[in-house]
Amino acid sequence: MIRIKQASPMHTVQDLGRFGFASQGVAQAGPMDSIAACWANCILNNSVNHPLIEIGGGGLVAQFTMPVNFAITGAWGDFTLDGQPLIGPGCYPANAGSVLKTGWLSSGFFTYLAVEGGFHVEPVLGSVATSQRDSLGGTRGAGKALTSGDELPYEAGRPRPLKLIPRRYLESYITPLVCDVIIRKSDNFDSVATDLFLNQNYTVTKEQSRLGYRLDGQSSINSNRPRYSVPVPLGGVQIPPSGQPIVLMRDHQSLGGYPMIGTLTRKSLSLLAQRTPGKVVSFRPVSRDKARTEFLMYQKLFGDFR
Repeated sequence: MIRIKQASPMHTVQDLGRFGFASQGVAQAGPMDSIAACWANCILNNSVNHPLIEIGGGGLVAQFTMPVNFAITGAWGDFTLDGQPLIGPGCYPANAGSVLKTGWLSSGFFTYLAVEGGFHVEPVLGSVATSQRDSLGGTRGAGKALTSGDELPYEAGRPRPLKLIPRRYLESYITPLVCDVIIRKSDNFDSVATDLFLNQNYTVTKEQSRLGYRLDGQSSINSNRPRYSVPVPLGGVQIPPSGQPIVLMRDHQSLGGYPMIGTLTRKSLSLLAQRTPGKVVSFRPVSRDKARTEFLMYQKLFGDFR
């Protein structure tokens, strides 16, 4: 098993999420950066939906009590195994008693830790994904973050050689991000509002959580479009009365009343999740066909990508 020595409220157990319960108000949950999470399982030859640990903001210290191959992907920084630096996202062998430390981050915010065969965690409503909002999932099924002393079982494995994720698949979490967005027609934003949305830069604010990221632009978007509450999707871009966008993330509510100007592609949503406050974001329109083609590409690469 892996024994947690140090953790924070941003360290949780996740899989790809809890599906089929939105009508009951239950959040999908799952990894903020689903692409990085899928890479962690993929490089270990796991099923893409095997339980793993999402490490928000670094700071995790954990000990492997049995030999195992583990993968670490996503946000990167000062990571060590038994005091030796890890050289990049990929798969590493660990001995019984080895200690993994994820320290200061130089790039991104969410790191993913998986083990060969996955962690053994009991699902709730078909998923182990931790939703603190709904008190579901995680190590005890009650939606709690990992804490010091927690233990997650896994099967011991025979160590394999180091294997890094090919550099061509690694994303930068530092550069200004251009998000692909499918523009929504049904909420009737006029062309002036849509053009303003697409032709200015935003910064990620400190108001970011697993529910949503607030962005701040120089000019506000006219959102005087009254609307009844309707189902809202993952990655939806709402325009509240302030005129500044809110992007809906993994633990978002199932219904919303703010007008919605568009929906991010899954890749853009993953990349946005890795942006820390102050990072620059802009938007460009993408067709549904192009977004669907990109999504199917990830399904072909990872399997049951959602």
